[in-house]
Amino acid sequence: MGIFSQIAVVLLREHRYRPITGSILSIGRQTVFLSPEESVALVQHELGAETQQAADVEIDTSTRGSIRSRYITDRAFYSLFSNAQYHCLDVSSYEGADLVADLCQPLPPSINERFDFIIDGSTLDNVFDPAMAIRNLAQLLKPGGRILQFNHAVRRHYVYVGFALCWFHDFYAINAFDDCQVYLAQWDEQRHRARWDFYHYEPMREEDGKTSYFGEDRYYYPWRDALAVVIAEKGPNSTWTRSPIQFEYRNAITFEERDGTREIVRQTVPADIGDPYVASALRFHRSRRPALFSPMEKVSIPSEFLHYSPETVYCGSLFPIDQHLRRRERNAV
Repeated sequence: MGIFSQIAVVLLREHRYRPITGSILSIGRQTVFLSPEESVALVQHELGAETQQAADVEIDTSTRGSIRSRYITDRAFYSLFSNAQYHCLDVSSYEGADLVADLCQPLPPSINERFDFIIDGSTLDNVFDPAMAIRNLAQLLKPGGRILQFNHAVRRHYVYVGFALCWFHDFYAINAFDDCQVYLAQWDEQRHRARWDFYHYEPMREEDGKTSYFGEDRYYYPWRDALAVVIAEKGPNSTWTRSPIQFEYRNAITFEERDGTREIVRQTVPADIGDPYVASALRFHRSRRPALFSPMEKVSIPSEFLHYSPETVYCGSLFPIDQHLRRRERNAV
């Protein structure tokens, strides 16, 4: 797919929370849909730091999405704010990958736990075995390493798979990652020209002094394009081999009759803290990561996709690069 300005903002805010250093692995070369001038301005706006001059930034002449456009390379974009060493893994040397391997097959042991930061830009939705692929991605991360993923959450696009938000949350939960934050991003029109509305998937709920867990991904408005956007952090005791079970089919789930229908009973804390899904969800819920969006980034949006469920709540919007920079300048005044 590539890195649109909205994804670039998410990446920069993760770097602001904790600097990206060491080694970056891109899964496939990513077209960065930003000019040198836009890239420099965005980094300066988000990080408040000076960077290299736009005239010195490498122009992308390799990726298919950059044809007839003056976009910068993905490694050039990362170099604007990080000194991490860049690598690219792909199933072939297509577009210049320096590591050739199939994510749907066992990977060479020499690259296990080698990378500090991985960027999966719409890879899992284009491979036949995404479960094997996400296990391999988790295996490639060093303990303490992080992954940013964005994959299609609907089948309107030309992808093999459209993902539920809980698919990612459950995988990182059952494998005891230190943190996992999952968002739904939706937009209309062309991606790079559209406003992206973000919703935070949060299966852990606190209300009336009680903490409960409900791990289903509910309905959301299906006629908008959508991505699942994921930030996950591997811990010293994290695994990568365990497969999650969908929420309603787990042994710990119970049901009760309500108004003539059989409904799932929410799990609670501390009663169900021994359940690994609940324990991980509580840890993710109490994450030290700051909110991805400020209250000023909420806008007025139609009621039919304002609030999908208590577990998937609207939290902010990101605009195309030119509008984003202008809005930031106005808010700073």
